[in-house]
Amino acid sequence: MIRVVLADDHPTVRLGVAHVLQQSGDIQVVAEASTGSELYDALRHQPCDVVLTDFSMPGGADGLSMLDRLHRQWPTLPVVVLTMIGNPDTLHAMDVIGCTGICDKVAPMEEVVEAVRMAAAGHRYRSSSVQAALSTAAIGQGASLKGRLSPREVEVVRLIGEGLGLDAIAQRLHRSAKTVSRQKRDAMQRLGLETDEALVDYARRTRLVS
Repeated sequence: MIRVVLADDHPTVRLGVAHVLQQSGDIQVVAEASTGSELYDALRHQPCDVVLTDFSMPGGADGLSMLDRLHRQWPTLPVVVLTMIGNPDTLHAMDVIGCTGICDKVAPMEEVVEAVRMAAAGHRYRSSSVQAALSTAAIGQGASLKGRLSPREVEVVRLIGEGLGLDAIAQRLHRSAKTVSRQKRDAMQRLGLETDEALVDYARRTRLVS
């Protein structure tokens, strides 16, 4: 039996995903979490074989910083990300951090079951739309730096797109407000954007936010 810790801030999503996993016959959801902090706490107390988590969650711990912490604290634990984000730079950053599986939330639920099984067996899994986005990111690796964001800039722009102010972002990412302001400015320069409205529009248009 594959033991899964499931994390998502939407109770209905957790209920639906848990039901599908339990119906598979070889997967058991042993704990659930609605925030990154709850996920860390669950992993400290509940042995499991795979983490299945949303990318964007409330509670001061989510996104790339959450995935990086999971990888550092539980380096041998497979992590499968279930997300609606389709931005190539963000997906590439998840890939680099070491996520075992990445699934698009609009993909059939059978893919999530397959991702969990493959992760438990030590194999990587990328849903078809994620593979296509990662191919786009790979093509862009040799392009000019203009228009390409660093993982830290991606996180700042994502949170701006979700409506957070610079002070709230600094607190969320454990950075100084000055650093966050600089990363926002650098991101806007790379993207050729001049206003905050344009930056928010970019985040939503490129599916940097769910």
